[in-house]
Amino acid sequence: MSRPAKLLRSVPFLGSRAATTATSARTMERPVESEIRVKLEQGLAPTHLQVINESHMHAVPAGSETHFKVVVVSERFEGVPLLQRHRMVNEALKQELEVSVHALSIQAKTPRQWGAEPHIDRSPACLGGSKHDRHTVIKQGTVSKD
Repeated sequence: MSRPAKLLRSVPFLGSRAATTATSARTMERPVESEIRVKLEQGLAPTHLQVINESHMHAVPAGSETHFKVVVVSERFEGVPLLQRHRMVNEALKQELEVSVHALSIQAKTPRQWGAEPHIDRSPACLGGSKHDRHTVIKQGTVSKD
């Protein structure tokens, strides 16, 4: 066994502490994304979960957390119609949708569906939306009031 491996084995808490520190840093950097992840994990017990921040594809300031795509694969979706699955996701994220999330794209599948077709739908290009609204553009600071 290599010396670094022996050293790591002799300090068993080091690996978990580093993982906790990395998770804490990610939570501080991306609090909305982290909260979405936590609430979906707690509410739907997914076997597969992806939370994708798509804000950079829209007319929002850099670093925003306003547009998300979630891929949720859960046994709780078995026998549940697609519309009801979306309602389950929306209910789990009710507070985020009321306060900070402007748009949420949802892929809600059963493990069997995900196993047969494990891909993420591609998001359409942003058509501009509020970037053509002068009031919004001024508010974002990308153009002067004059």
